[in-house]
Amino acid sequence: MKPWDKTPEWREDDIHIDFSKAQSVLKLDGAAHGLSHHLKAVDFVVEWADQLWLLEIKDPENSTIPEQHRQHQLQKFQEKLQSDRLINEELYPKLRDSLIYISMNRGIAAKKLIYITLIGLESLDAVALAALKNTLWQKEWLKGPKNGWQKPFAVMCMNLTQWNRLLPHCPARRIGESLK
Repeated sequence: MKPWDKTPEWREDDIHIDFSKAQSVLKLDGAAHGLSHHLKAVDFVVEWADQLWLLEIKDPENSTIPEQHRQHQLQKFQEKLQSDRLINEELYPKLRDSLIYISMNRGIAAKKLIYITLIGLESLDAVALAALKNTLWQKEWLKGPKNGWQKPFAVMCMNLTQWNRLLPHCPARRIGESLK
């Protein structure tokens, strides 16, 4: 039995992440929170002993995209990325709305909060991902008041290779590649 068969809730499209060492995992996107007509949501809220992750996954290289549409999907994603529409229309609203939902529904744990964007696009190198992180960090209230937030808060953007290097305790893999 493959890991994604045992834990399909830890799957987002073609990417499966092993969260077995986490304290809790909530798949928040879709209708899980019951307010999808009002609020956008990150894909996962993952609680660790000392951190709370809000995780958004974008996967333009998803192997389930039919071959004849892949190039077009990649081009659309690159356009969103370069025009900041990815941040303004997706990443930032999902963070903001997820924080509202979590705060109102159960409160935010007294742990370091990390907003992670995992992008399934291996051609995005460390420089491009750092630029994305910096652009997101500059968005409206993210940096906090003049002296920063009292609660530790960080933003991370990474591709699958970086994820597996930086977060080896919860490996991520493409399901489509494992099936070949």
